[in-house]
Amino acid sequence: MSDLTAPVSPVFIDEAFDCARRVGLDAAPIARRIAPDGPMTLAQYGEFWFALAQEMQDEMLGMTAHPMRPGSFALMCHAIRGAPTLGKALERALWALDVMVGGPRGRVTVRNAQAIIAFTDDGPPVSAFAYRTLMIVLLGPLCWLARRRLPLVQVAFRCAAPEGAEAYSRLFGTEVQFDAPETQVVIDAAPLTLPVNRSEAALKRYLKQAPGNLLVGYRGMDDVTGQVRALLSRTSPRDWPDFDSLARQFRMSPSTLRRQFKDQGENYRKLTSELRAARARHLLTKTDTSVADVADLMGYTEPSAFFRAFQGWAGTSPARYRADSQQTSTVSDDIE
Repeated sequence: MSDLTAPVSPVFIDEAFDCARRVGLDAAPIARRIAPDGPMTLAQYGEFWFALAQEMQDEMLGMTAHPMRPGSFALMCHAIRGAPTLGKALERALWALDVMVGGPRGRVTVRNAQAIIAFTDDGPPVSAFAYRTLMIVLLGPLCWLARRRLPLVQVAFRCAAPEGAEAYSRLFGTEVQFDAPETQVVIDAAPLTLPVNRSEAALKRYLKQAPGNLLVGYRGMDDVTGQVRALLSRTSPRDWPDFDSLARQFRMSPSTLRRQFKDQGENYRKLTSELRAARARHLLTKTDTSVADVADLMGYTEPSAFFRAFQGWAGTSPARYRADSQQTSTVSDDIE
């Protein structure tokens, strides 16, 4: 089954219906025409979204400060295709969205080998559906430009958790935090140096599948690497299986599993390193766990090995990372 034939969570369909209701549009006839049998696939959901956008003359379905007129997403994609690097493409995309929708406004900051993309609102927080849509409109084309999935280290929404919040975690492939101080998504900064090399013909093919294909890049828990990520996320690093044991758990040969990882732009060592880094950062910034205990929880028998690994992840020592995080938090509190 191809990605675009996979089912869409009913939560996202209900939220699109709600956007239509708020402007007095009955979306039911459109949905029945596109998916007469009931449940929608990704491709059908994309067609449904496109039809609503045409009716509402807004590709963001009324969720942003200004309507995103039909054709705006394609224009943004044409603008970022010519960027020299993925980092420049990200900056251009944020600038384009700011011009097109007015808010929430995005900015990117690179710190400790991570790219933090934060969205700010002039007033109260918007809906989880609006934040989620902004993120995939921004990140979907970046995954396409990078020719790989860009794993998300952290996703946080400023708003309260909606009904069916677990669908958001499945979509992004990582747990989504709600009621956060700021809406943000954190990715590894390393891919931002990748050169952009996509032809106009390839972009035309990509746009023909939009917006359904925007949900493919972060349907993270539905493919093999997403399932592995979910397995590791709920297991202590001390108990993580080696690659051959992992293949047996998934009833595959090691060569087949390795090929699946490669096809999805991942490898097991990189994935475990990424998850260890994210968990270690969380423990250092959100808990009082000692550095030695963090090293033990990450599965390192020697603290010195953890120190070396963390230096590679963050460019600094665990103790300095914790101190810098606490200092940043204090400064933010003073400003507020």
